[in-house]
Amino acid sequence: MNGTKQYTNPDQESIIEQILDDQIDINSEEEFENLLEVFPDNPDLYRKFADLLAGRKHLDAALLAYHKAATLYLDAGMVLQSIVAKILEWSIVKPSHREGLEFHAMVRRKGGGDMPSQVLFSQLNYEEVVALMLRLTRVRLSPGEAVYDTGQVSTGIYFIVSGELTETLPQANGAEPPSAITLAENDIFGDIFPLEEESRCLARITATTAVELVKISKPVLKATCYRYPRIRELLERLSRIRKPQGSDRVWQTVRRSCRYCLPADVRIEFTPEDTIHKREVYGTTRDLSTGGIGVVLKNDTARSDIEALLKQKTTLTILEGNRAVLDGLNGMVTWQKTVGRTNHPTHIVGIRFDAMAEETVMALNAFCTISNDEQDMIWNLWNHLVRH
Repeated sequence: MNGTKQYTNPDQESIIEQILDDQIDINSEEEFENLLEVFPDNPDLYRKFADLLAGRKHLDAALLAYHKAATLYLDAGMVLQSIVAKILEWSIVKPSHREGLEFHAMVRRKGGGDMPSQVLFSQLNYEEVVALMLRLTRVRLSPGEAVYDTGQVSTGIYFIVSGELTETLPQANGAEPPSAITLAENDIFGDIFPLEEESRCLARITATTAVELVKISKPVLKATCYRYPRIRELLERLSRIRKPQGSDRVWQTVRRSCRYCLPADVRIEFTPEDTIHKREVYGTTRDLSTGGIGVVLKNDTARSDIEALLKQKTTLTILEGNRAVLDGLNGMVTWQKTVGRTNHPTHIVGIRFDAMAEETVMALNAFCTISNDEQDMIWNLWNHLVRH
């Protein structure tokens, strides 16, 4: 890891998001396995792990990780992400006809929803889904990189697998400049209609973060729709004609929803096996599940050897000020990471929880499950307190 790289403060951004965005490097397979013990239900981490394994030609392990990611994505209703994980899995070992049918049945059963990608793939039959999967090509973009600009000839349709982009419409003469529209995972874009004629891009699309897309070129889509007309029917239903003044976008846009990222102070008690003396450290969490927790340790409690905390048994308490909100969360430190500058490092540990009593699970779920409005209010208050 580059010790001089400037990292976003993990107190202000999800630890998991920084790992997925390569702001925190996890390039050891053992580290990834330990991380997955803490967050066993995170499909993005399994996908990231699978990509690492595939890049190192550990294909048997990559196959299992892609399969796990695809299953978890579907459980979360993330059809497009599951399909991309399956494409990568099946690029290693070709599936049987039965495996393909079973996956399609799961997409139909679990993929219902109102997101554009959900509507499209969950309503196609098996042959139509396979036809699209075989024709998808992956595109990766860096922040600031443009997909296309206004006036360019349209070359295809894009599905956003991860990351965010900005769609900027041209300014009409004498009118106020239109607001930029944020596009994110599960959105669809591309000025492809009419398929039989040349079409030009009506907006500029630029990546605002690292982005993964899948694309179908216009000629390939045209030929596919000729053979499978229901694909065209569904795509046309998902798109709509832009208003003459150019103030509306072509495609339906996903309604944004926040993932759980509530900041919380925590106290961690360690009881080393070779001593009766307990040790307490304090930190802040942004990643929490019933499986485990990631904690950014406060600098004044993390001066000793951070690696000595590995495999230590812990008892964790979630705090609100000086008051304990949840206590008695037992577990073990299964991974640790130090990021940032060498003269001002940030220490992060991951704790895998032990099996919990039913009432503890219910209390933890209640703590994690809050509305978007509540989360925004708490996060704004948190920022205010941090600044002042």
